Amino acid sequence: MSSPTDYLPPEWHDEERMRVLLGPMPLPHDAVARKARCTFWSAAIHHWCRVKLKFTFTFQECQRAFRRGTQNPLSLPGVLLHMNSLGEVIPVDQLPQGERSVESWAHWGYRVLVVTPFNYSWNKLKEALGVSNILETTLVNTLVLQEMCNKVYKICSGLNSKSAPLSLAELYNQVGESVGSVDNLYLIVETLANKGLAAVTVHSGTTYVKFTMPGDTDKPSITQVELAEKDLLCAQQQVEDSVTQLCEETANLRLEAKRALSSGSKPEALSMLKRKKRLEKSLTTQLGALENITSCIQQLQDTRINKQVLEAFRVGVEALRTAVSGDTSPDSVAETMDDVQQVLDECQDVSSVLAAGIKSPNTEEDEDILLSELNHLLEHEEGPQQVDQQYANENTDLHLPDVPKRSPLSSFNLSSEGTPEKFA
Repeated sequence: MSSPTDYLPPEWHDEERMRVLLGPMPLPHDAVARKARCTFWSAAIHHWCRVKLKFTFTFQECQRAFRRGTQNPLSLPGVLLHMNSLGEVIPVDQLPQGERSVESWAHWGYRVLVVTPFNYSWNKLKEALGVSNILETTLVNTLVLQEMCNKVYKICSGLNSKSAPLSLAELYNQVGESVGSVDNLYLIVETLANKGLAAVTVHSGTTYVKFTMPGDTDKPSITQVELAEKDLLCAQQQVEDSVTQLCEETANLRLEAKRALSSGSKPEALSMLKRKKRLEKSLTTQLGALENITSCIQQLQDTRINKQVLEAFRVGVEALRTAVSGDTSPDSVAETMDDVQQVLDECQDVSSVLAAGIKSPNTEEDEDILLSELNHLLEHEEGPQQVDQQYANENTDLHLPDVPKRSPLSSFNLSSEGTPEKFA
C-alpha cells in the first residue's frame, strides 16, 4: 500500500539539506543558487502531481503537501512564478479548451507573433514587480496534463476500434485509474479536442466524446445518426432493466399469493393476483417496445454498413476509372495486341534457333572416326571375355571332392589334441 507522502523527494530526510531548501528564495544576483532551488522544487512539484494524479492545484495545496513539520517551503511562490514564466504551470482560465474554429492566416500570425510574446513578457514583468496574482488562482501543470492526454488517447484509440462516441461516464470507466477524477478527465477531453484529436458534444444532458483513429488526419465529428443510436441503446438498456424488474416482481407476487392462500387469506391472495395481472400487461407492453427499439437499432446498423459498402463501391469505381484512363480505343488495343504478337513470334524464332544447337562443318567425318574407335574398343573388351568363356567350357567335366563329414584322424583313434584315446 502506497504511503500518503510517497511523492516526497529523497532529500526530505536530510536535515541539513532541507534546512537550506525550505528557506527563502536566494537573491537575484545569486543566479546559481536560484537555479538550483527552482530545479529542485519544480521536479518535486511535477512528481507530486504525477503520483497524486492531479494536474490542477492551488498554491495553498502545494504548500500543505510540502510542509515539513511546522516549516513551510518559503521559496514556493518564486518557484511557481518561475514555472509560470516557462509555461510549465498556467492559470486554468488560460488553458486552451474545446474545439478550435477555423483560423485564418492573419489570426494565426496575430496569436503567434503578438499574443504569445506579450503574455510571456507580461508574466515576466509581474514576476519582477511582485504583483502577480498567480498564487490566488487554480494552476494547471501543463507537463503532467500532456502526459495524461497521451495516455488517455492511447488507451481510447486502442479500445474504441469502431470509432464510436462514448459518454463521459463510459470513458471514465475505461481510463479512471489513469486520470484520478471526472474533473480531470473533462479537462483532458477538452484539451484533446483543442488539438483536433477528439470531438466533444453535449446531447440530452450527456457529454459524448469521439476520438480519432490512429492514422486519421481529419478531425472527428459526431453525427446525429450516432447520437440517435446512442439514445436507442440507452433506451434499450433501460427497457431491459425494467423488464427484468417486472419479471422478478411478477414471480414474487405469485409466491405471495400462494402463501396468502395457504394461510387462509383468500382476499389478500386475490389482490396479489390482480397486481400480478397488471404487471403482466405492463410487461407485455415493454416487451413490444423492446422489440421495436431492437429493430430500429438493427436498421441503423444495417444502414451504416450499407453506407460503408457504397463508399467502397465509389472508391472502386474511381480506381477503375483511373486504371483505364488514357487511349483505350479499340484501334489502340488492336495495335497493341499486334505488337505483342510480333514480339512473341520473334521470341519463338530465337528459341527455335537456340534449341537447334551448333554443328561443326566436319560433323559426318567426325562421327565415322568416333564409330571406328568405338568398335576397336569393343573388340579389345570382348577378347578377354571370350578367352575366359572358352576356358570355362573346356573344364566343365572337372569335379571337386566332397567336403568330409568327420575328422580324418578318427581312423587312427586320435583325439582332437593328437593323443590316442586310450591314453587320454
